[in-house]
Amino acid sequence: MKLLKRILLILVIAIVILAAGTYLWLKSTAPDYSGNINIKGLHQPVKVTFDKFGVPHINAKDTHDAYMALGYVVAQERLFQMEMIRRVAGGRLSEILGESLVNTDKKLRNLDLYKMAKKSSNRFFKTNDEPYQNETRAYLAGVNAFIDKDNLPVEFTLIGFKPEHFTVEDVYATIGYMAFTFTAALTQDPAITTVKNKLGEQYLKLVEKDSASVAALHQQPDPAAELFQHLKEFQEYIPIPIWEGSNNWVISKARSKSGHPIVANDTHIKYSQPSVWYEAVLNYPGHMISGYYLAGVPYAVVGNTGHHAWGVTIFPFDNIDLYKEKINPDNPNQVWADDHWQDMTIEKQLIKVKDAEDVVYNLKFTRHGPVMNEAYPYIVPKDKQPVALWWGLQHLDATVMQALYHINNAQTMDDFRKGCSYIDIIGLNVVYGDTDDNIAWWASGRLPKRPPHVNSFEILDGASGNDEPLGFYPFELNPQSENPEDGLIETSNNAPPAVNGVIYAGYYSPGYRHARAKKLLNAQDKWSIREMEKIQLDNYSSRDIKLTKLLLEEMKAENLSSKNAVYAAVMNALQNWDGNSDVNNIGVTIYTKMLYYVSKAAMADELGEKTFNEAVSTNLVRSSFERLFTNPDCIWWDNINTPQKETRKDAFKKGIAEAVTSLQKQFGDDVTTWRWGKVHTLTHVHPIGRKKPFDKIFNVGPFEKGGTNEVVDKEGFKYNATGVYPVLTGPALRFLIDLADPTTKLTIIPTGESGNVMSPHYADQAEMFVKGEYRTLVSDAGKVKDGKVLMLEPEVNSK
Repeated sequence: MKLLKRILLILVIAIVILAAGTYLWLKSTAPDYSGNINIKGLHQPVKVTFDKFGVPHINAKDTHDAYMALGYVVAQERLFQMEMIRRVAGGRLSEILGESLVNTDKKLRNLDLYKMAKKSSNRFFKTNDEPYQNETRAYLAGVNAFIDKDNLPVEFTLIGFKPEHFTVEDVYATIGYMAFTFTAALTQDPAITTVKNKLGEQYLKLVEKDSASVAALHQQPDPAAELFQHLKEFQEYIPIPIWEGSNNWVISKARSKSGHPIVANDTHIKYSQPSVWYEAVLNYPGHMISGYYLAGVPYAVVGNTGHHAWGVTIFPFDNIDLYKEKINPDNPNQVWADDHWQDMTIEKQLIKVKDAEDVVYNLKFTRHGPVMNEAYPYIVPKDKQPVALWWGLQHLDATVMQALYHINNAQTMDDFRKGCSYIDIIGLNVVYGDTDDNIAWWASGRLPKRPPHVNSFEILDGASGNDEPLGFYPFELNPQSENPEDGLIETSNNAPPAVNGVIYAGYYSPGYRHARAKKLLNAQDKWSIREMEKIQLDNYSSRDIKLTKLLLEEMKAENLSSKNAVYAAVMNALQNWDGNSDVNNIGVTIYTKMLYYVSKAAMADELGEKTFNEAVSTNLVRSSFERLFTNPDCIWWDNINTPQKETRKDAFKKGIAEAVTSLQKQFGDDVTTWRWGKVHTLTHVHPIGRKKPFDKIFNVGPFEKGGTNEVVDKEGFKYNATGVYPVLTGPALRFLIDLADPTTKLTIIPTGESGNVMSPHYADQAEMFVKGEYRTLVSDAGKVKDGKVLMLEPEVNSK
């Protein structure tokens, strides 16, 4: 008995020692927020003051040291995120995650991002003559200095690898990948071509040839189901997910209570952990910048200096085309090019695979770009001809580093405009305000010029030469506005006005957020930044109220309230719904379930249930709900599987009945318990947290969350039959600044500054974020309260 007790005691002690040792090791991998660290390559000591939320205030004596320090502190917080981004950009996930990611790697390699990255690096970083060259290299030196310390975040130990040094090519590839996340061409263009080929041109005309609505309402079951499934799989391991909506605005001094412009921005992206943006403040002689940084890129994408502030949304113009080639029947490696057979080039690429044999991937190229058939089988036409990708990114100079440098360092509006003119491979709506009381908007990015007959939303003819791009429009012809008379500029990924009669093709949002934000901004003459919080947090949907009233009017004769007590409570909740989607709201819960079932009654018979469930939550379908519901003669109301002709009223009645039945099963008969917060919840998912039990360690949440689709505070989710709606997309930052004091702003990010699970700043903003709260960020490190100081010192003889 004594022996058994001794054995148990020894085991307990061993477990305690093991647990303590593990904890101490994990603790040692946490970022440093105080003390002294020697870094090779620094010119002089750099003082980094971390505020209570871990935002670094970097005070350096020259630009080199400022950017080297930035690289170091970003790396200690976000190195795993940086590593995942460059592996996604290069199609190298299988190397660390195994053979299940081989197909994803093929898809990513087809984008050929590192070809652009190498070309741009070789062209623009041959010398050290330009400031952006030196600052980028200094930033990378800081990142690599952290890697060389060999105290890596725990994710690297769990997966079992050490990152290589980061290069200029990695910076360009990261930006190129970011550009890819802005486009919907690889899903929408094949769908629209399917519509035209299978149903005819008349169906395109029926829905006004709108790119979103065409694909939404008329995709056929066979390619569409595969299309949406491929998109779902492709996004699974993306560290910077597809951008899904953003808002920004600027008002003039005449509309501001302070007498100076106000800039506001909330970039909407798929939620993740860590969140997309890293906040930092740089101070060095002659300059201050407080910005939001993409991990791996040395310049702020959104931010403010002592002179100006700016915010961005996606400008989702169409700079990708798919070309159907004509293959030589006598030589499968040739395609027809205008008047002759032309050889395809073939690149033999080796995909390294963890714990499995490497995979050889033969990537073919035509004059238009990479052939997509193997990696993206859903775009392959029936005749199996090659489909090649033309992307403006591969045909431009990629002057985005020059753009970001000028934007970050501008001293006048002319300087800033010049920076926007350098933006070429990516589409951004940039709004701007400065201390000279200017306001402006530039829709930035090089817009392709196409022949008049070309519909860029279809797969084009790659053989004849008739559909070839004609070049790019000059920046001067991009949509833009400077100091407008009404003193207000707002963008929400909406379609811009035509320029000289030219309407630029794009995958624009339907305009609900844009219209709502402008209506709110015009509701009073003058604003403060505190008052603008309520606009960024607004979750009212005029569209959803309109459709609810339409349904109630259509169903009035049915007198559904008399059916039973539950129906009476449901109809009463809908009649009294205020159009908002707060966590305690009942009406939005009923409406959302009803919207799903009415749409299913209309569309599932044509699409098939599987395809309908994949398609109903895409931007394609969501943008078409109002057009569908308000058209009683729409052909989709008829069920093609029955001999009689169904009407909109039939679909409404069926949809309500199924919604009520479903909600009763989910919640019970007490309608007052059908709260939106019960079903609409937010969890920030870390790449490691996708698998149990790591979800309990790395993921942040769940939290009840207000908001819904197509509102200013867009908290996106997928419509479904379960009635549970995990929040997938939403604001990756909220930012408000009054240029009366360009060094102070209101800000918040979804979780925290750090991607290191051992950091106290891993999730210290998460509660504030879901409550709609903001932090005040002051750029002067001397005003930081309760700050911790980290001194970065040059190693001896390291200059």
